[in-house]
Amino acid sequence: MNLKELIRSVRRIQFKTQNLTHQNRLGEVSSSFKGFGMSFSEVREYQFGDETRFIDWNVTARYNRPHVKVFEEEREQVNLLLIDVSKSMDFGGAKRTKKQLIVELYATIAFSCALNKDKVGVLFFSDKVERYFEPKAGIKNIWMIAMQLIDWKQESNDSDLQEPLRFIRTLKLKRFRLFVLSDFHFDRNTLQKEALIKTKGKNRVYVLNVRDRIESKIPLKGFYQLIHAESGLRTWHNGFSKRSRDRLLQFEHDSRQYWKNECRKNKIHYMELTGDVDVFKKLNGLM
Repeated sequence: MNLKELIRSVRRIQFKTQNLTHQNRLGEVSSSFKGFGMSFSEVREYQFGDETRFIDWNVTARYNRPHVKVFEEEREQVNLLLIDVSKSMDFGGAKRTKKQLIVELYATIAFSCALNKDKVGVLFFSDKVERYFEPKAGIKNIWMIAMQLIDWKQESNDSDLQEPLRFIRTLKLKRFRLFVLSDFHFDRNTLQKEALIKTKGKNRVYVLNVRDRIESKIPLKGFYQLIHAESGLRTWHNGFSKRSRDRLLQFEHDSRQYWKNECRKNKIHYMELTGDVDVFKKLNGLM
């Protein structure tokens, strides 16, 4: 997929989300990113017709008259997309590289949110904060960030969640939805996991683990070099050895399983995607 094809793909995603909106079926995608629904507004005396499930029993006992909690709909949501732009994103042997897949994921999420009149902000990261786009509403904002992402030249070898997550916490946003788009090729240390959990707080977090099927296979037999996409470290591999092949496959499996388990344990939505999936259909089943 070249540059022009990628831009056309983003445009197709925009048209697809707009068509669903016009048909009142945007829920097929946006329901995957449900808002917080209702926010607490006030307490008032019970009136005929009020739902009993909203009775505030503490206030009712204090005044000896029934009182109910009043809620108002939270119409404007803030959505943050944390996007990995390290060098490992250039890898891919399927229909798309991991970067191309991430561009389509970004577009699907961002256009769905924008068409719901929500604000969208984005942070590009490697082992540091590369660039931050503050949350704004509107399709123009989505396209501006999309072009920045498409044109981005990966320079950093490493990726690390701690610094970008710390940056997000300094923004002191009241409440937000966070989407983390990465291949999660970081060290499996507790600091990164704890940073993600700390940032989550009462917010809703979605982890989208972008993979390539080749990463889960050792297709060759023979002696050859493996080059780490981020560190550039070169190691010789004996493809004739079943033990050696199994060790590599186990390492890849353990890395994926670690994040999958930790996310589910901490009520973080987790999904794995590869370059041959239909992004639109896949995100529709996120929740």
